[in-house]
Amino acid sequence: MAEEMNTPFEEQEQKEELTIKFAKGVCSEPFMSKDGKEWVRIKIPNADENDHRPWQSFVLGANQVHENQYGKGLWAKLLVDGHTTVSRPFPDGTDDKGRKIWKTEKREVSNRELKEMVEYYKTQSKEDRDPAPADRQAQKEEPEAETEGDRTEKSL
Repeated sequence: MAEEMNTPFEEQEQKEELTIKFAKGVCSEPFMSKDGKEWVRIKIPNADENDHRPWQSFVLGANQVHENQYGKGLWAKLLVDGHTTVSRPFPDGTDDKGRKIWKTEKREVSNRELKEMVEYYKTQSKEDRDPAPADRQAQKEEPEAETEGDRTEKSL
């Protein structure tokens, strides 16, 4: 008879989860909601470098966001089939004093799409992300020839 009874843990089937990894710099300080829960806002950098609009963001529970083993990054697990609300502030005119009036655009995205948006930097080639190291490498390969006069001037 005891074998026929199912515990709540046995009834729950394992849900597929995906892991989103992001830098500490895109995560805000935890804040409290009106109901007393702690939340963290995570910003999503714009994929296009010419897009100068404010970054999109989403909110997760503070207990869902974890630090990686090296202490330099963060990660969170979300359900594969779930959806998350992503928001982006945008200016909607000006008030009497000339200040911008900001409103928020919200939309639902699947967690798979959210992962792609947050981890966009992984799809770029190394040259696209930071062309500066290639320039520095070229400079190292072409050292300027020093003359005897240049060496004596530097030593003085």
